[in-house]
Amino acid sequence: MKLRLLSPYVLWLFLFSVSVQAETFTFAVADNEAPLSFQHEDIVAGIIPEIITLIFSHLPSHQVTLKAYPWGRAQVQVEYEKADGFLTYPSKKRKQYAYFTSSHAYKLDFGFLIYHKNNTNRSIIESAKRFEDLGSLKIITQKGAEWESDNIPDFMQKLEANNLYTMLHWLLWREQADFLIAMPEQAKYIAKKFGYQQMIAYRHVDFINDSLIPFYIGVRQSHPLARELIEEIDVVLENDVFRKQVQDIVGRYR
Repeated sequence: MKLRLLSPYVLWLFLFSVSVQAETFTFAVADNEAPLSFQHEDIVAGIIPEIITLIFSHLPSHQVTLKAYPWGRAQVQVEYEKADGFLTYPSKKRKQYAYFTSSHAYKLDFGFLIYHKNNTNRSIIESAKRFEDLGSLKIITQKGAEWESDNIPDFMQKLEANNLYTMLHWLLWREQADFLIAMPEQAKYIAKKFGYQQMIAYRHVDFINDSLIPFYIGVRQSHPLARELIEEIDVVLENDVFRKQVQDIVGRYR
């Protein structure tokens, strides 16, 4: 009888399942940032909750409970030991009270131009290779968005709105400008709520600086199994099957 060797991934999971005590972890997520994370009645849904659930599906010795709050409060829940972890950007402040995985679990991708399918300047938008090629067009931006002020050149003609809902209304219904920059997951979700889903188009470009924002799993440092869980999750994050499953999740929202 031939012995079958375990793959490194399966072996890692086996070793951790033996060495790490079974535990139910509570993760805090945002309740009002659809489609990234939101709560509808008693159901927590969105890309981030799905990815967290997916990670723990690869860790059969553990379970996860998701709790949704306004995002500011969700972070406080982890900081003050009311929740065990979250999936977010590892800022300096968050690193003071949480350990983070070495590998990212998800990347927010702001490298997309969102525009109206019938825009008369569509050919310019779809052929642009740099911001200078879009200099004759008008972009809708969000007031107070520091990321946009850092990444959109000053020479661009800008129309400022208070939020993404207004931005898409101006773009697709009023046609007051040519394009905006956003994640297609969010843009399509909001467009569908307005009934604008047949109007929206988007393309990915590579000339927007800092367009990828990596999100990592963080676990509060005070949890007795924090370091062990982080190591265990890192094994999952490096697995090709998991990476493909994340792509499938994001793809459903685009």
